[in-house]
Amino acid sequence: MKLPPLNALRVFVVAAEHLSFTRAAAALSLTQGAVSRHVQTLEEYYGATLFTRQARGLSLTAEGEALIKPAREAFQLLNEASEALRLRQSDLRVRMPPTPAMRWVLPNLPDFQTRYPEYTLHLVTQLIHDKPFNRAEYDLAVVGMARAEVAPDLRTECICREKLIPVCSPALLNGKHPLNTPDDLRHHTLLHPWRDQDTWKRWLKLAGVNGVNPESGVTFDASEYALHAAVAGMGVTLAQVSMVTQDLDSGRLVMPFDTVLETEWSYYLVYPHELAELPKVKVFRDWLVAILAKSEASSWLARRGY
Repeated sequence: MKLPPLNALRVFVVAAEHLSFTRAAAALSLTQGAVSRHVQTLEEYYGATLFTRQARGLSLTAEGEALIKPAREAFQLLNEASEALRLRQSDLRVRMPPTPAMRWVLPNLPDFQTRYPEYTLHLVTQLIHDKPFNRAEYDLAVVGMARAEVAPDLRTECICREKLIPVCSPALLNGKHPLNTPDDLRHHTLLHPWRDQDTWKRWLKLAGVNGVNPESGVTFDASEYALHAAVAGMGVTLAQVSMVTQDLDSGRLVMPFDTVLETEWSYYLVYPHELAELPKVKVFRDWLVAILAKSEASSWLARRGY
C-alpha cells in the first residue's frame, strides 16, 4: 500500500496536538495557509475529514481520532531510530588487547578527545586474539598475529611490526648481580609476556647466550603484567619497543642490552570494508598510525640507529 505524504502527516500530528492551525504553524515555522494545505492534502489522500473547524478552534473527527495515535507512535519510533543512528555514528567502538590499549591509547586519549570531541571512544579490551570480528560490538579492532589471516570481508592493515628489546628496572643494573652482559641473565628472573615461551629462546640465541634456561621464570597472561613486574624489579622481560618508549624516557625501565629481536609477529588494524570510508574509522586509523609513527621515531631504537 502506498504511504501517505509524510510531510502532511507530520503537520497533521502537530495540528492535532495544538488543535489550532495558527499554533501548529508557529511550532513548524510555516504559514497558517501552508498548514491548512497540508491537512487538506492528507484529507484528500484518505477521502475523509480529519478536523472539525469550529469558531474556538479545531476538534478531531472520528477519522482523525483513529489516525492520530498510530501516526504519533510512528513518528516517535522514527525519532528514536534516528537518534540511535546519530549516536552510533558518533560512538567509536574499538577492540584491542589490554597492553596496546594501556600503552598506545590511554596515554594519548586526551589528545584524541581534544582533536575529535564529536566522537566518544569506547575501548573493548580482550586477551584473546583469534575471536571472530563482531560487528555488533565494535567498529574496528587492533589484532596481534603472526600473519594477516582474517575473513575476506575485512580490511587488514599492518600498523606495527614487532621489535622486542629486553627491559628491566634500573635497580637491577647495579644490584647484587649486575647486568653487564647478556650472560648475566642467568642470575635474574625471565619475565614472559603472555603469548609464548619462544621469544626468550630466540632472543638468547641471537645474543649468543648459553647456560640460561629460556623457559625459566614467570609467565603472565598479558604483556602489561610482565611490564609492571619489570618496573617493580622482579626480573627482565622482552617488550615491544613502541610500548615502552615512555618508560625508557622516564627512567622507569632501562634497556640493559642492545640486541633487538625482530619477529614475524605484527599488530594489525582490522575493520569491515564497508566501514573504511566512515569518518570515525578514518579518524581513529590516521590518529593511531600517527601515534605509532611518532613513538617509533622518538624511540631508543631510532636514536641508536636501528
